[in-house]
Amino acid sequence: MIKSINQLVTYECNSRCNMCCIWTFGKDRNQMSPEDFERLYQRKVFRMVEDLCISGGEPTLREDLPEIMSRILPSLPMLRTLFLSTNCSFPDRVFDFVKRNASYVPKVYAVVSLEGDRETHRKIRGVDSYDRVVEVLNSIQQMSDSRIKSIISMTLQPENCNYASLEYVRNVAEMTGSGFTFRPATKNEIFYANQRLRSIDLTTEQTNFLKDYIAKYKSNDPFMWQLNKFLADEETIMGSRKTEIKCMAGKISVFIKSDGTIYPCINSTRVIGDKDNGLYGLSFNLGDQEPCPCCTECQVYPMINYGGKNGANLDKKD
Repeated sequence: MIKSINQLVTYECNSRCNMCCIWTFGKDRNQMSPEDFERLYQRKVFRMVEDLCISGGEPTLREDLPEIMSRILPSLPMLRTLFLSTNCSFPDRVFDFVKRNASYVPKVYAVVSLEGDRETHRKIRGVDSYDRVVEVLNSIQQMSDSRIKSIISMTLQPENCNYASLEYVRNVAEMTGSGFTFRPATKNEIFYANQRLRSIDLTTEQTNFLKDYIAKYKSNDPFMWQLNKFLADEETIMGSRKTEIKCMAGKISVFIKSDGTIYPCINSTRVIGDKDNGLYGLSFNLGDQEPCPCCTECQVYPMINYGGKNGANLDKKD
């Protein structure tokens, strides 16, 4: 039963990130209509979904995002956590999203992109959105609604995988009462369309630094603990090529593109459903074709939360 969904509402993006090629696609002419979202989410296979991430592109570029959510939420009675992944281009739309949907969902998070100080952020994101990011973080901190929270999400690459950038963002998170997460930039064709980029890979020295940083500052974070194992080429909750693939993408979680095409996860190229037919009911033999296991929040957390024996008894002291 599907418990977690990563949903793109558009491929359009007004950032110009140097580690992602989504923004090069231009106008998203095949994105689902609000009615399409309603029909898709009314399917029984999604009735037990507990967490949903609304992403893009930049999701707030869709002026009909409030209507989309009004079509989706009534079909998800078990939904407990809602995420909006945003570059904060439109702070008012972010505020409207979290306030409006907090009436229906126990926890609503604005997941905000911040890559370092103002200049580092501008260089990586390709636009000067720093002030709007800070505005969103400060405003959410001042909201009296305990159901609404913010998380800073940082994508690491050679320009910002260093102590200065990580500490800068960690301090911003502390000052604004935000969560703080990061991971190395990922290459794939289905989501980022960036496999041809060669400048985003971390050096061996940076990877070793990152492992040390996680051990010092994020050792109690369940995702970061898995990321550290991944960086050390050790088996994670997702399994490994050396032993077996334990990932349950496609069974407990799915990735849905803005046109309604459904994949097990952002790194998989295997189509397992669409907006007109829902999930096809195929068998999921991850690892046969996909370059997995990965280590991304969108798959590690579902494994921890809903992975049954694979996700149970997660003990750092093994």
